[in-house]
Amino acid sequence: MKEQIKISNEFAFSRKTIKHDARRNLRRHYTLFVVVCLVSLLVQAEFVNSDYVIKLRSQFISDVTDAARGTFAYETVEQVGEKVSEAGNDADTFYQAFGDALEDLSTSNGYAGDVFGRSKGVINSTINYLASDTFFSHIYTAIYSIVGSDSLAETILIAGMVWFSIAFWFFIRNLYVAVSRRIILEGRIYKKIPVSRFLFFIRAKRWFRSALSMFLMVALDFAGLLTVVLGPVAYYGLFLMPFIIAENPNIKPWQAAKLSWRMMRGNKLTLFMVDLSVLGWNILGLFTLGILNVLYVNPYIVCIYAEFYVRAREAYKKLNGPDSDLLCDDHLYAKADSSKLAEVYADVIEEVSKPEYQLEELQGRKKFIADHFGVVLINTKDEIEYEKNESRRVRMLSLKDEAEGKTYPSRLSNIPDKKKFRSLGHIHYMRHYSLLSLIVLFFIFSGFGWVWELIYYYIKQGRLINRGVLHGPWLPIYGFGGMMVLIFLYMVRKKPVVFFWSCIALCGSVEYFGGWALEMIYHEKWWDYSGYFLNINGRICAEGLFTFGVCGLAFIYVLAPLLDDRIRKWNRKIVTPVALVLVALFVADMIYSWFVPNTGSGVTGDFEDEYQPTQISQTIDGSELS
Repeated sequence: MKEQIKISNEFAFSRKTIKHDARRNLRRHYTLFVVVCLVSLLVQAEFVNSDYVIKLRSQFISDVTDAARGTFAYETVEQVGEKVSEAGNDADTFYQAFGDALEDLSTSNGYAGDVFGRSKGVINSTINYLASDTFFSHIYTAIYSIVGSDSLAETILIAGMVWFSIAFWFFIRNLYVAVSRRIILEGRIYKKIPVSRFLFFIRAKRWFRSALSMFLMVALDFAGLLTVVLGPVAYYGLFLMPFIIAENPNIKPWQAAKLSWRMMRGNKLTLFMVDLSVLGWNILGLFTLGILNVLYVNPYIVCIYAEFYVRAREAYKKLNGPDSDLLCDDHLYAKADSSKLAEVYADVIEEVSKPEYQLEELQGRKKFIADHFGVVLINTKDEIEYEKNESRRVRMLSLKDEAEGKTYPSRLSNIPDKKKFRSLGHIHYMRHYSLLSLIVLFFIFSGFGWVWELIYYYIKQGRLINRGVLHGPWLPIYGFGGMMVLIFLYMVRKKPVVFFWSCIALCGSVEYFGGWALEMIYHEKWWDYSGYFLNINGRICAEGLFTFGVCGLAFIYVLAPLLDDRIRKWNRKIVTPVALVLVALFVADMIYSWFVPNTGSGVTGDFEDEYQPTQISQTIDGSELS
């Protein structure tokens, strides 16, 4: 007979206490938790309802604005009719006229240039996401595209995109919920949470297993939805899986599912009541354009769920439920004894007490540039030795917080240290980059930006477009943005939160004034965020700025150091002339593009999706056109 484990409301589930503790956790780590939830929204792992709220509110304002300006429905329909009537009986002309009319209608009624965009971007696209951006629809659409493709090159490209999409869903979007739960749980007890926690499962070498566990959760939820009635039961029964995986990434997928199901026996209704109790916050978000959801409600709700899990876990372990020994990371819920920390981190305490290593060969202007911008002409032996010592010191300083009980003690975790991905833990981001490394990194990121937009616009418009004002395979705004972040924000690298907001301000300024300058010089637009949420003159938008901040964190703390390590191992006699040739080609491209800029359909002035007449069927005078 199965043991029914129900946690008494008196013991654990006082909603008032849960919310009080959740607010305390949120206040301590407000900025970080908002960023955590924004990343979740960006990768569409959670909070798609926040997008829907924003969309609904924006549509309401759009309707009110339309009425105030006299753009009523009958007027716009009349405009469509006029254009269609001009087409006559020719089907192709009809489709083109119909598409133009719809585009004009969208532009005239959307007021796409307004700050509160109504039609584009992640923040305004929940309906499209639910309809066409799910994991299963990606697979279906991709298979259909491959079967119906006449071009082998197009088939290969689509297949690559499919595999990328599947991998992104499985390893990033699917797993990020558990990543966020780990960060929230650590925030309950510890004053600081290192940025490296975003790589928790990778550093623990449990990325695939944890992703597989989350996939099992999604599959079981989906199976429950197929029965309709069992959908809510499966959802609440498996609700604690991300928390269980976050606590113990060693757990097997089926074990995590069974453990969550047992812990939720008799408590599904309790969690449902918790959800009802925060419904008012979501409704309030409706009247704030969804901004309240992003800035408060989403992280607050996740903190509430964390408090629910902590109480469910505590009660389950007291009852000694089946597999309760798998909930084994006690340091997530209570700090270790100070004497134990002093013993385990004795080497750290000794190391940080030593004086800093000084780079004596740098003097005067060279020292100023290195100290304030992190740039040196070349990486000499003394420079490399300095970086090794500085890397060790930075690592020890981060471990000092663990020794003092300010952050989670990784040396006391339930994952043996020898099984961790140690190379990721030894990334030295407070390094000096040589001039050669900066040049190579510039072209790497300019080339990445070019490839990214090539793929993005292929997906969006169904054709390959050479984006950017230049003609070569590079988008310098990506390269220059990366270099500016690398150089001008060197002084704030040790403060990730400050760096995040500084990165947003710097990259946003570069993009805004870069777009303005191109418009003034060429009277053309190379990008346009009109219709995106919180856009300014179509040159920047909230979604893009946040992406800059997140990508800046990944660039500075992970990608750039790893790439720089690789560049330093290359033969300088080969890399140097290659870099000089690239610089020469880039300068030549800039000079040529000054007089003959790269323009055309899809590059400038054409930012809407191509009209696809084969996707529309209309009936006129009883006869169907298709």
